[in-house]
Amino acid sequence: MTNLALDLREAAQMYPGRRAIQLDATTLSYAELDDLSARAAGWLRQAHHVRPGDRVGIMTPNVPQFPVLYYGVLRAGGVVVPMNPLLKAREVAHYLGDSGARLVIAWESAASEASAGAATAGATTGGATTGGTVAVTIGPATLGEAAAWPTWPEVIPRADDDTAVILYTSGTTGTPKGAELTHANLHRNASVTATSLLSLGPQDVVMGCLPLFHSFGQTCGLNAAVLSGACLTLISRFSAATALQVIGRDRVTVFEGVPTMYVAMLHEAVSSGTGTAVTDVDTTSLRLCVSGGAALPVEVLHGFEKRFGTVILEGYGLSETSPAGHCRPGSRSAPTTTPR
Repeated sequence: MTNLALDLREAAQMYPGRRAIQLDATTLSYAELDDLSARAAGWLRQAHHVRPGDRVGIMTPNVPQFPVLYYGVLRAGGVVVPMNPLLKAREVAHYLGDSGARLVIAWESAASEASAGAATAGATTGGATTGGTVAVTIGPATLGEAAAWPTWPEVIPRADDDTAVILYTSGTTGTPKGAELTHANLHRNASVTATSLLSLGPQDVVMGCLPLFHSFGQTCGLNAAVLSGACLTLISRFSAATALQVIGRDRVTVFEGVPTMYVAMLHEAVSSGTGTAVTDVDTTSLRLCVSGGAALPVEVLHGFEKRFGTVILEGYGLSETSPAGHCRPGSRSAPTTTPR
């Protein structure tokens, strides 16, 4: 059987005590992430009657609640509709109406727009209902509350070509289009990323500053890390100073970002007299960096590699369906990509 959530269950069996997700002082081991995702699946099925094939919107920043809910929805056989927590009500209404989502789970800072968008899409808010879409608000306390949710230890079987995630494109004209990604597509992308591209293992710590609602952060960050038993350390809102501090604190080995992040980090690292001596942060743990989303200026690429002593793999196009297209080290003209 196929279900992307099986990657998490297998990682929990192999590396139960290893860190899976970290956000500052909050950490989840693989056993804890697997257990919480099972409880999220139980909560979704019992409290909100989610059944295989149902679409569920997740509208949160990069917080541990995202992977808990993401794998919980998949575990219950549902389809994840990842949504930018900065979306406005009109955009929320489009995502929900176009995808057919019957439930949207929103972080407290996004709750107002999520509720308004759900209402516009013909929704109700606050709890289970017999019609429309339900908007539910979560926050920092949700991790603790989830421990009391009913558990659903089973992983619902899905076919290879069953839809697992619906991603809405950002680079098209007109209204965003939903790209339906299957369980096999997402697993294969994560597998090739983890093995052929990044050579990830349980000893690795991957920086999670790319938004998890996008396929780059989701596939190359979350799913690839889980498939490998690596740790994903999150930054809920990117800043160059924070990123450098987290690299030093958590001994990050793989950094994934977009060109603007590299520009900001390089500027921060070569600046003097800024705050807490970011230039003194130990970044020697970095062994590899990945850039995607746009072309990286050559002077930034060379400047970053010289300053931090690490190779940057450059990515290109097709980010909604195959985000792992990158040039291998030492060959900027020989890309490796994953099948769509």
